[in-house]
Amino acid sequence: MIIREEKKREFYTVTALVREAYINADRSTGREYKLVEALRESDAYIPKLSLVSVIDNAIAGYGMFLRGKVGDQDVLILGLLAVAQSMRGHGVGGALVLEGQRLARKMGYSYLFVYGSNVYYPRLGYDFAHNFGVEPPEGLDREHMMGIRLDPNAEPLNGTLEYPELFKTLEMF
Repeated sequence: MIIREEKKREFYTVTALVREAYINADRSTGREYKLVEALRESDAYIPKLSLVSVIDNAIAGYGMFLRGKVGDQDVLILGLLAVAQSMRGHGVGGALVLEGQRLARKMGYSYLFVYGSNVYYPRLGYDFAHNFGVEPPEGLDREHMMGIRLDPNAEPLNGTLEYPELFKTLEMF
């Protein structure tokens, strides 16, 4: 498995993967692929943290890490994680998350947050965001807002996680 930055020529393939990955998801809006397309054009998008997992020359997974804020602190948000249905259970998602964390640390980010499974993400080192002093935005519950401290010396946080405005515009929550 190779994990690398998404290339522009792969946008269509990645968008199709996202659409397929979320088609039967429990908490899907059915608009995740539209969100990806819109976020690529936004200030929240970080090309170096828009990652694909490649297995046998095919894209097997995708992770999009985005700029967010808690008060005046810059943080990262795992905005979307998608794995091809045929590749689930093979470590693709975990590998994308861990590589994103590694790159984020290298780029100087101190915290990373995700709204997702409170069973899956703790296996990758995540804890409830409120344990870092962070509350989810209105419309999201505390039980699924997870976070990880990337820098052990990071300043404590206190506030509500601010997602990119597009999440509200596209009614993702």
